[in-house]
Parts: sequence; C-alpha cells; structure tokens
Amino acid sequence: MKKILVLVDVVRPNKKKLVKFLNKNSKGLYKAVLCPFSDLFFEIKTGKVKIKAKGIDLSKYDLVFVRRAGRYVRFMGAISKYLDYKNVLFIDPAFREIGMSMDKASSALRLALKKIVMPDTYFCFRSAVLNNKEKIVKNLGFPIIAKAINSQRNKNIFILKDVKDFEKLLKRSNTRSHSGKEFIFQKFIDIEREFRLLVMGGKVVVLEQKSVRNYKKIKVEYLDPDEPSVFLKLDSVCESINKMALKSTKALNLDVAGVDVAIEKGTGKNYLIEVNKGPGIVPDAKTSPELKAFSDYLQQKIRLI
Repeated sequence: MKKILVLVDVVRPNKKKLVKFLNKNSKGLYKAVLCPFSDLFFEIKTGKVKIKAKGIDLSKYDLVFVRRAGRYVRFMGAISKYLDYKNVLFIDPAFREIGMSMDKASSALRLALKKIVMPDTYFCFRSAVLNNKEKIVKNLGFPIIAKAINSQRNKNIFILKDVKDFEKLLKRSNTRSHSGKEFIFQKFIDIEREFRLLVMGGKVVVLEQKSVRNYKKIKVEYLDPDEPSVFLKLDSVCESINKMALKSTKALNLDVAGVDVAIEKGTGKNYLIEVNKGPGIVPDAKTSPELKAFSDYLQQKIRLI
C-alpha cells in the first residue's frame, strides 16, 4: 500500500475530515497521514539531509500533498529541493517556482546536499523547539550555537550551555521587536581563525580576517566590536578555502556574497560558517579594498550588456 503525507499549516476539523474521507475511499491503494508543518524536523549534515514528519523521513512517503502551506510557504523551495533529491512526488509542482528562501535553514539544506563541509545543523519550528531540545542536545552536545534564520552579518547568534538556555533563548527572542524568531541549532566549532571571503562574479576578490568571538554571555558578539577590519592578501589562505567559498555561492546561486569560513582549533579542518547574501562593507576606500571591488565588478557587468 502506498503512503501519502498531507501537509497543512494548521490541523483543523475540516482537514481531518478530508484525510478521513480520502482513506475511506482509497480503495486500498494508499494510506494518508495528516501532519502540520510545525511537526517537521530538519537534520542537516554534510552530504546527509533528512526532513522528518513526526519522526518519519519524507522520503518514506510515495506522495507529499501540500494541502495548505500558509505562512510556511517560504520553506517550500527547500522542501521541494529535498523531495526532488529523494525522488518523491509532491503536489503541487508549482512550489518549485516559488524560488529559494535565503534563510539559514533553507541555505544550510542546499549547501549540505552539495556536500559542503559545515557544522551539523538541526532545525524545527519555534513552537516545537522545547519538545525537540533533548534530541538536539543528544546529537550536538553542549555548547550549541543558535542562529536566527533570517539574520545576517553575525546578528542574533547565541550560545546555549545547558538545557535551561533553550527557554532563555525563546523568551529573549519574544520581545515586541524580535517576536517569533525561528532558529537553527548547530554544533559548536572551536575556531582557531576565521575569514570572510567576498565573492563577486565567481571570484574571490577580498579576503578579511574576522575578529575573535566572545562566548561568555548567551548572545555571541565579537570580543572587540570596535576592532578595525584586517584585510589580507588573497593568497593568505589555502586554495581549499577559496574553493569552498566559490562552491557555496554557486550552490546558492549568488553572484555577490560574503562567505565566512573557519579553521577548527586542533584539527585544522575547514568549516563553512555561513553565507551572507548582502555582505556588509567598510565604506572607506583608504582602508578597505571592498569599495573598489564593487566598482570593478559593476564595470565588468556593464561591459557585458
């Protein structure tokens, strides 16, 4: 018997009746299961991705029927990508045309499918975080890095050092100005050195050494927020870091991006930390090569028109 997953934004009586009717009239061809988006759980590891609905991977279903996506529609680009990757039929194929959200959860999924080395990442919707915290802790261990999925430029990054910090995180991010933030949870990487690679037009054009992070408080910030930017020669990092930056921007279909790559202390392993689609720049041509890089890039684009 085939299996159908019916995804909805909210489980309501009319949707329960629909699934009940479908099963009653399936003629033994299928079994339909109703599930809200809020029950989805994303396990994102390099080269190994799973999206589970109530503990069952979506790849175990023969058909995923999105009855109503509602506010979750922006995640359908990434979910569609995963279903296509797993060769699972879904309704409606038009979700492929929505386009990819650039939130950190969707981006992490796409990067992991391209086998780009990154910290193990878990994502569930805000309403299910406390129910899934033990699973997250079991897989990642403490400390855990939490990042708001729609933030850029190292904003809204937190470090969780015990189970109580999950509640502190949700409470902290439930103020009027930060209401309803969604978070990804990542394995902590003990960073020896971290770099920002500015990529434009498929080339690394600027290399910056990033400041040391401060993990003393729950909110992660730089040890010295006022430390001036340090720009390095492009050949100051190994070729594998450059290749990782270029592969990451290609995977996300970005022509301009700031790619953060870290070298792990002790192992020397390179990790992609994140890709920023709107990288910040130092607006001073005397101290920063970024302004000239932007100017050169736009001139190159204009010449192609």
